Amino acid sequence: MRYSNEWETIIKRFGRWIDFKNDYKTMDLSFMNSVWSIFKTIYDKGLVYRGSKVMPYSVKCFTVLSNFEAGENYKDVNDPSIYITFPTLNDPNTVFIAWTTTPWTLPSNLAIAVNPKMVYLKVKHLETGKIYILAESRMLEVFKHLGWNNTK
Repeated sequence: MRYSNEWETIIKRFGRWIDFKNDYKTMDLSFMNSVWSIFKTIYDKGLVYRGSKVMPYSVKCFTVLSNFEAGENYKDVNDPSIYITFPTLNDPNTVFIAWTTTPWTLPSNLAIAVNPKMVYLKVKHLETGKIYILAESRMLEVFKHLGWNNTK
């Protein structure tokens, strides 16, 4: 509370109205007890559940951020990404297409993972005869990126 008077002065200079005479402080025991009491009431009514939520986090401040803070300096940027092919063991002319935003990890890649719940397609390039395996949901995006206009 050492700087509470300075805080009140600054808030008034900002033109913001706060009822400092009837305020509450999160560090007050009466406030803490009221929060715990309310929490117990909603817990007893079965309204509390355990879950998880991804929160924006500041690695500089070591704390979570509000949605406002997380979006305050938002910028669309182009991340480095590439498409790469992984040959199958049985046929070097048949390859998996993968997309990555971490191309610097490619020298250490030893395998590629696939999702058993996704649909994959084998697509034969008519000019080269090469067979590409890729997720059906990504086909149009990959073809557009590679400049393949003929999608027969």
